[in-house]
Amino acid sequence: MAAELTAFCQTAEDDDTVELVVLTGNGTSFCLGLEYTTDKTGTATAQDIQAQFGELRCVEALAAITKPTLAALNGDALGVGLELALACDLRVAIESARFALPHIAQGLIPFGGGTQRLPRLVGQAKALELILLGESIDAQEAQRIGLVTTAVPASTFTTRVDEVVQNLLEKGPIALRLGKEAVHKAMDLTLDQGLRLEEDLYALLQTTQDRAEGVRAFLGKKKPTFVGQ
Repeated sequence: MAAELTAFCQTAEDDDTVELVVLTGNGTSFCLGLEYTTDKTGTATAQDIQAQFGELRCVEALAAITKPTLAALNGDALGVGLELALACDLRVAIESARFALPHIAQGLIPFGGGTQRLPRLVGQAKALELILLGESIDAQEAQRIGLVTTAVPASTFTTRVDEVVQNLLEKGPIALRLGKEAVHKAMDLTLDQGLRLEEDLYALLQTTQDRAEGVRAFLGKKKPTFVGQ
């Protein structure tokens, strides 16, 4: 499944007809992570090691998509499940969902980007609490600390996901990609470098057909029709 997800991410990135990606679970959970097995000495099996590297590749493939990505968290996101969610740009969760990085209880640390993306999202102190204690939090707490964008009841979950998708589809695809690029690259830049990047990307957008369409639509008091050019 990890290999299939990795291949899908590359396909979605390369396909110009794909404007955004929504990742969700099939069933009552988003993703419960990997099941580990060991030999009689307690050492991880070759199959486990291969699965872990597969996990890392699929998480990074998801994070590398330049188009907007949304994690529709229809249930618990634990271990690699949470790391997959963290690799997405936006996260909409069902209120009953739980979130945890329980690796520490197995003598491990998160290895799908959890130690890097979580503190960038919720801050170092909260990330250390979640990683070192390995305890789960509910969707309300996840929303409070900024781990999820929105937590909603099961009855309105699909509607809210559809609303977010429709909102994104109404935006200019180039502006969405460059806005995402500016935010993500800023994490590795100084403020001055980030401001220069923002200026460059803003100037680049001025040369696009979508920018001209946005101006025309504003002056004509109508919705713009963006074409991604």
